[in-house]
Amino acid sequence: MNYQKVASSRPESNVYYRYIIVGLAFIVMMITWGTNYSFGVFFTPLLDEFEWTRAMTSGAFSLGILLEGFSGIFIGRICDRFGPRLVVSICGILLGMGYMLTSQVSFIWHLYLFYGVMVGIGLGGTYVPIISTVSKWFNRRRGLMTGIVSSGMGAGTLFMTPFASWLISIKGWRFSYMMIGLTALIIIIGSARFLRMPERASTGSHFVPARQPEAIHLVQKKPNEDVTAALQTTSFWLLCLIFICWGMVTFAILVHIIPFAIEAGFLRTEAVDILTIFGGSVFVAKIITGILTDRLGSKPVLVMGIGIMTIGLIMILTINKLWMLYLFAVAYAFGYSSGSVALPNIVAEMFGLRFHGNLFGIVNFSACIGCAIGPVAIGWLFDITSNYYAAFMITTLLGMITLILVLSIGSSGNQGARDNKRVP
Repeated sequence: MNYQKVASSRPESNVYYRYIIVGLAFIVMMITWGTNYSFGVFFTPLLDEFEWTRAMTSGAFSLGILLEGFSGIFIGRICDRFGPRLVVSICGILLGMGYMLTSQVSFIWHLYLFYGVMVGIGLGGTYVPIISTVSKWFNRRRGLMTGIVSSGMGAGTLFMTPFASWLISIKGWRFSYMMIGLTALIIIIGSARFLRMPERASTGSHFVPARQPEAIHLVQKKPNEDVTAALQTTSFWLLCLIFICWGMVTFAILVHIIPFAIEAGFLRTEAVDILTIFGGSVFVAKIITGILTDRLGSKPVLVMGIGIMTIGLIMILTINKLWMLYLFAVAYAFGYSSGSVALPNIVAEMFGLRFHGNLFGIVNFSACIGCAIGPVAIGWLFDITSNYYAAFMITTLLGMITLILVLSIGSSGNQGARDNKRVP
């Protein structure tokens, strides 16, 4: 690779527009993922009405997450080339229509088609393009800004979970999905109209703020040189394995925590409060982890977050009081948040930003594989054992394995950073 010094020729037309991008991205993430993460609220009503197994019902959610990750690989590449406006608009249509059509399901294949396929592909056009776009707008505060945007997931869960539960209680789950779909359609498409890449995002692997007079940019001889080099490193595939495990742990809990609490003898309203507390904790945790990422780097933050979550998983095996479930929700939120914030930032630290959307999409797909496997595996284990103990025991062990893998990324991850010479 060759390096050359590139002087800043002119400032962005509006240096403060990047903060508008952050605000719009936060809103899109709040609506999109707040709705998706409230699936646990719809879980029991779907079981009650159709008498499907937990594995079958979880499968629709898992299919959606899997397609979100798979489509994100290609959508990230498209966003790198054409920008986020068109991509997010089209996927907003898929999301809105998918949720509205989900309100009309009568058979299990309806749920898999409307929620699993349509909503899944729609999700792929929000997370990867939006986080990658924000990453390219910022340099020194990239961790904080991606943390703020990603905290929209927590804010969405905080508001959408009780909102969906309230709608279900007065109008039923079908009406709730119809209203959520219409809201997503209007807000996401409206916000997408103002999203764009920074003017110089395509000139190098790293966006430089307008106030910085000059910086070192990475210049590639071939358009795909960085992608090919990254795919040939051990650190890249270890990173993918880490996020497969992280996805399995976090989403297994996300989908099944409400049914778990109800099975443990708590009221439905008390169980719903667990996700509400989780959402509020995620909102705070992602901002905190974003700040820590800027100061300490992605790996230390990921280690701390997964360590806290693993302690929470050990605690949940002996839970017999409601306050312990609420405390677990806070610990779980920090584990989830550390991975969500670290994922785009650790890709940028190790491999630069020139093809960030593409590489980020691949690692995100790895996480989504885990996110898809976790809920179905937990549901299957419950179906054959009639309780959650064995399933949560395996989840705890997997959390410990994930922590060990993150600690092992030290040497290979640092080598990747040296190879790419991250811009200060």
